[in-house]
Amino acid sequence: MSNPIYTAAEWEGRDDFNRVLGWHLQHGYVWSGSDCFIMGRPVPRKCLDKADEFVAWDRDVCDVWFVWLGAGQRALQRFLEVAPFKLPYVAWHRNKANKEKLKVWTWEQYDRVTKRFRK
Repeated sequence: MSNPIYTAAEWEGRDDFNRVLGWHLQHGYVWSGSDCFIMGRPVPRKCLDKADEFVAWDRDVCDVWFVWLGAGQRALQRFLEVAPFKLPYVAWHRNKANKEKLKVWTWEQYDRVTKRFRK
């Protein structure tokens, strides 16, 4: 089994990964464990169109956790366990048929759907 952080770096491209990781270490949140790797940050829902940009907002105006990258076993499910605090929504991009689509669920909806995958 490969280390999730190495898998994430391969997906993102090594140079881009280092830049994105450095930015999230300063402005977001990073979880790196033997099971998965996750990086994300709080975003205002009205600004989700800028979620792919390197923009940091004050926590008090944010209502969405945007998961920039998750790799490893059940990374999106594990996010609920390692998130530093709860926000009303969780968002991430899903790559399907080579098209990225933004998914936004309420925290409760996300919790319900992913509960069956968690231990």
